[in-house]
Amino acid sequence: MSTLTALLTAEDFAKHYADTPFCELVRGEVIELTAGGLRHSRISGRAYYLLETWAIQSGLGRAYTNETGLLTERGPDTVRGADAVYFSFRRLPPENEPEGFSSVPPELVVEVVGKGQGWNAMVAKAGEYLAMGVDRVWVLDADTTSLYVFGGDEKPVELSGEAEVRDEKLLPGFSCRVSDFFNVRRGPDSA
Repeated sequence: MSTLTALLTAEDFAKHYADTPFCELVRGEVIELTAGGLRHSRISGRAYYLLETWAIQSGLGRAYTNETGLLTERGPDTVRGADAVYFSFRRLPPENEPEGFSSVPPELVVEVVGKGQGWNAMVAKAGEYLAMGVDRVWVLDADTTSLYVFGGDEKPVELSGEAEVRDEKLLPGFSCRVSDFFNVRRGPDSA
């Protein structure tokens, strides 16, 4: 005799798992994740910092971090916790900021490859974001110090080292080097 388990909706997930760290809702089922660790947090924070600094200076939008809840699918529901995202004010006006998960797709999602995440799972997640309506997904891989750019039906583009990161269509005037996501800057008194 088998037992049927009801799939959760995004609303149920928000209500019953709000205090549960490191989990996502994937096609109605709660999936536990491993805590990212220091390196993952630093890289996610750098991505957020670079995007938010540009967003403030340009006045075109805002960035979010800390497992931003994106409702990527309905029926059954999927809620992903993105490492960093960017929304233009055109897509998400300041007065329309949702209280909980966002079903409005950001222009850009940044994911950092974490512990226990294989490449195939990360590619599938990038595909979910693109299917939701996200324009671009950046996947940062600390092991290779590379940035992979996913967009539409195009093959991902790999950038590394001192390669310049730009996207004039989505982030006019934004520019940094791939290494800026991974390098730890030391103060003048560091040896």
